Amino acid sequence: MDASEKAVLETAQEGAPGVPITLASGVRVRLRPVASGLMENVLSRIVDPPIPKQLIGDKGREEPNPFDPTYLKAVEDANRMRTKATLDAVVLMAFDLVDGVPPDKEWMPKLNLLATMGHLDLSAYDLKNPLIREFVFKRFIAVSSDEISLAMNSGRIRQEVIDQSVRTFRSETARATDPAKRDPQSA
Repeated sequence: MDASEKAVLETAQEGAPGVPITLASGVRVRLRPVASGLMENVLSRIVDPPIPKQLIGDKGREEPNPFDPTYLKAVEDANRMRTKATLDAVVLMAFDLVDGVPPDKEWMPKLNLLATMGHLDLSAYDLKNPLIREFVFKRFIAVSSDEISLAMNSGRIRQEVIDQSVRTFRSETARATDPAKRDPQSA
């Protein structure tokens, strides 16, 4: 774990969900869990492209060709769109600004310069809409990628713990209910 990841984790551990924390950018937020149903719905809207078929002359039939360059590019695009959708949803839903959006003069000139240089496209955002303006501030100024990862993982139980609990439960249940596995002394 590098220093920035450690700082993010230590900052987040200072308080429980809903308790204000200060991000690396200096912006104060309250972290909120993102509903799994929302994430499932957001991600389900991006479908994988169909695998193209290729005529195999020797066999006289079509077979799937998952190595088609056009298909591979489409899969890459779908994965990129899923990543963006995930980041957008987490930034919008998990980070509540404690002090609101700062005045435009503190952050918009930098975004406008990046847009002028062709490095950022703000044309899809109606910055007159307060919610969209807040989202743009959080997405491009306030929240780092380490903090997004932290927010995404803050409400999760590690899968290994769940798997171990299921194995333990099954083995205890099997011993108690399966006559073949019962301890003869307990009968």
